[in-house]
Amino acid sequence: MNDQDAVETYGTLPRMYFAQAERLGRAASVLEGKSGFYRPISWEEIASQIREAAAGLVAIGVKQGDRVAVMAYNRPEWLVTDLAIMAAGAITIPIYHTIPLVQADRILGRSGARVAFVARSDQAEMLLSCSPLLDTIISLDPVGVDDAGECSMDYGTLKLKGADFLAAGGRELDERIDSAGPGDVATIIYTSGTTGDPKGVMLTHGNILFDAQAGLSAQPVGPGDIHLSFLPLSHVFERTVGQFLMIMAGATIAYATSMLRVADNLPEVKPTVMISVPRFFEKLHTKVLDALRQAPAIRQKIFHWGMGVGRTRNGLLMSGKRPGPLLELKYRIADRMVFSRLKAKLGGRLRFFVSGGAPLAPEIIEFFLAAGIQIMEGYGLTEAAPVVSVNPLGALRPGTVGRPLPGIEVRIAEDGELLVAGPNVMLGYDNDPAATSGAIRNGWLHTGDLAEIEDGYIRITGRKKDILVTSGGKNVSPAVVENLIVEDDLINQVMVYGDGRNFLTALVVPNYERIAAMAHQIGLEGLSGEDLTPEALSSNRRLYDLLMERIGARTGDLASFERVKRIHLLDRELSEEEGELTPTMKVKRKVVSEKFGPVLDALYED
Repeated sequence: MNDQDAVETYGTLPRMYFAQAERLGRAASVLEGKSGFYRPISWEEIASQIREAAAGLVAIGVKQGDRVAVMAYNRPEWLVTDLAIMAAGAITIPIYHTIPLVQADRILGRSGARVAFVARSDQAEMLLSCSPLLDTIISLDPVGVDDAGECSMDYGTLKLKGADFLAAGGRELDERIDSAGPGDVATIIYTSGTTGDPKGVMLTHGNILFDAQAGLSAQPVGPGDIHLSFLPLSHVFERTVGQFLMIMAGATIAYATSMLRVADNLPEVKPTVMISVPRFFEKLHTKVLDALRQAPAIRQKIFHWGMGVGRTRNGLLMSGKRPGPLLELKYRIADRMVFSRLKAKLGGRLRFFVSGGAPLAPEIIEFFLAAGIQIMEGYGLTEAAPVVSVNPLGALRPGTVGRPLPGIEVRIAEDGELLVAGPNVMLGYDNDPAATSGAIRNGWLHTGDLAEIEDGYIRITGRKKDILVTSGGKNVSPAVVENLIVEDDLINQVMVYGDGRNFLTALVVPNYERIAAMAHQIGLEGLSGEDLTPEALSSNRRLYDLLMERIGARTGDLASFERVKRIHLLDRELSEEEGELTPTMKVKRKVVSEKFGPVLDALYED
């Protein structure tokens, strides 16, 4: 099936799932994890649940075109409710289940949702307190629902209403499923808002079907694959690639029991494919290196030998050459003695990762490639449903975000901005024609990202709106500088600052855990106990000088005006809970700049 066939064959996302359920029947569609045990749920069972939940929505008065919110963590019911909403002819409004009340209220108000699914009863209470617009709260968990208000019901009650509706014929539901088409809006996703208030991106069934099928051409997945889902399904990356692409492929989706237990779930599920963001790989890379430093000298020597063999072999493969018999023998030995431990921690069956959401340091990709673990870095944005490009298996090029998917066109505007066109581009922003016409001009989606294209591979060089202009009139892309700095294993986060200033400064969050463990090795002799807490280290002049030296080494090839001259060390990580990061871990520059304004101003005082 080619890319356009998916749209023509299925038409809508629910019809795709029902078609797959007929084909795959009792095979496992999802794996539900509880107390260390994963229970398979078949395609036909999930399809039945979708129909019951959809019928229940029709029975309680949800009309075609209505907006229905989902505020829940990843679980089988997320998939069921998402497709049930669409099957009922309504539109899914995903909301991150961790966002503050005021943000949930803003999305509910803008979307006009009258019904909301929530994961816990405390969320039901929160939504009732923040949005009088909601007519019905449906809790996916039954405990304490009655305490949330008269308009609440639990998920089981909704399905019972649906079962009664279907028993009476269910003709209206069938008519809604049959009458929907690829041009209908399937979901409205509110962007994370790094530069301002979020806008509602309207994606059609056709947008998502096309993008999922195009993605399959670059990342071959099939019925034998298992995907471990842990990135929030409220984000379009996990939803399109981790949910709808997997459904289209007939793969099995296993849901992580929590974000904190992903490391435990990996050997339990033994996934073959995974979707992730750079922070996951950065932490895994750090853990491997930290464990190595504690290992005996002989094991360290073997590890470095094995990585050397892996890098040599990978370099030949990337240049199109075949490794010789001796090198292949050495690699098999290295794989058994070195890489097998890392692969076992990932479940032992992983074929590849897909990484998106932010740039991943090339050295981290090369590290995993040397170990025989492929990371397919890609690029996308919500307005493009979301995947635009990806590094194809066997032709990875670290430092780039790959080649455009089939059927998607890209070009570089005169000012360096990346433009995108294709059937995956959004219908527009909900109730915002001015923003829509500003984003889509002459059929091209203006991404806001600066890029270069070489040999068909796209390299993102910065964010157009994030360009800093120094008082000397020099343009600086902070993302370029930040990506170089954060490659240092003693630094966790960085935000470069300096718009309208005469030089660049930065807020830096060191890797305090690693620094404390390596204090005597990195020039912080004599420190112990309370001296090694984040609070103490953040004001330690020796650490400041050490990090400035390392930052200087990392950015030495940049122009003078692009180099950071002063930094301030924060004693904690920037977080989503504090409103400083988006749910995809991107820094909200405006928020952080305002919050730490006095600290940043102080860096320029003398």
